[in-house]
Amino acid sequence: MANLTGLFQRGSIYYVRIVLPREHQLRSSYKNGCYVATLGTCTYREALLKGTIKRAEILGYSTIGATNTPLQESLRSLTLSQIFIRWQRASPRSRDSLNACKRSLRFYEEFTKNPPINELSREQGDGFRAWLQAPDRNTTSKTARDRLVWIKSLIKYAQVDLGLLQRHPWEGIDIKTTTTHKRRPWDTSELQTLFGQALHTSYSFPRDWRAGADASYWIPLLGLFMGARLGELSQLRVIDICTEAHIPVISITDECDFQKVKTPSSIRKIPIHSELIRLGFLDYVSDLKTDKKELLWSDLSIRKDKPGGYFSNWFGEYRKSIGLSKYPDFHCFRHTVRSQLAEADVSEAMIDSILGHQIKGSAGAKIYSHKTVAMLSKAIETLSYSGLPLQRIYRGRI
Repeated sequence: MANLTGLFQRGSIYYVRIVLPREHQLRSSYKNGCYVATLGTCTYREALLKGTIKRAEILGYSTIGATNTPLQESLRSLTLSQIFIRWQRASPRSRDSLNACKRSLRFYEEFTKNPPINELSREQGDGFRAWLQAPDRNTTSKTARDRLVWIKSLIKYAQVDLGLLQRHPWEGIDIKTTTTHKRRPWDTSELQTLFGQALHTSYSFPRDWRAGADASYWIPLLGLFMGARLGELSQLRVIDICTEAHIPVISITDECDFQKVKTPSSIRKIPIHSELIRLGFLDYVSDLKTDKKELLWSDLSIRKDKPGGYFSNWFGEYRKSIGLSKYPDFHCFRHTVRSQLAEADVSEAMIDSILGHQIKGSAGAKIYSHKTVAMLSKAIETLSYSGLPLQRIYRGRI
């Protein structure tokens, strides 16, 4: 990593000493000709970034009429790893996004040796693309493309937000992806295997803490009869199960700090299928109200920034343990529901409303009227799995 003129430490804190030009307007305030400022950090990499910016701010005062100002020259010499520090502070980022970007940045640094941003070339971008896809890396095309996209995003931030580049040197450099495993609906035999285990025949919970006790029984059923995303189901509260115009619904919302939705169109109300009611779901909710529980799954740990993360990890391992391969996975319940609804001649707009996709030609409805709820309920009731005889086994919370 490059050095910064005037960077030094007092104790563990970094400072920067800037020698002021003779014509600088701050010269009258600093008789010795030196401006010293604390950078408020004990981390060398962060000190480099803050110190570079501070030098640019101070020396930029004396640049009137200059073709290339010290501000421009100083910031253009930033490396992408320094720009990453500014990028992560520019707006809220999820932990998963930060970690993914950091991993991609390590690959970038390994290949390019982390040059100043103004020295990035198109040839480097093409080489990095080829390097990411090298056979010895044993990486899927999607993973390689994701890593390239993260780096291109940082470069774009430097170009658009910071104004450090006149053009994006890697614009148009991309990786075509191929689908290794295409998601598909669950078939009848797979559903019979999944719901034929002790978990769904005797309400016998797994010992794994990630399964969330009652959640392990109900969440797969909700996915099958509602098509909701795993994260949406994992973060539900008891009050999210309510009634509209005498129709029981589940409200998908982001009202609480721990609740996340994928898009604004994801905020919706989904009528509860009669089969879920027959199996005792509303009785389960009633028991929670009696126990004065706030969360629908009191034993389920919610992962920060990814509510269904822990449950997803458990479900993947559980699925493999009972002889089901990588696909279909939990997300394939959404494909199952969409396929069933389409076969029942439910309109695309109605399917999108149920699944939380943006309705084509509009922003999508967030709050449904009485009539719309009734229509959604009628559509939901077309879901039927004749080869899956489910027995009611819920007799109260364990």
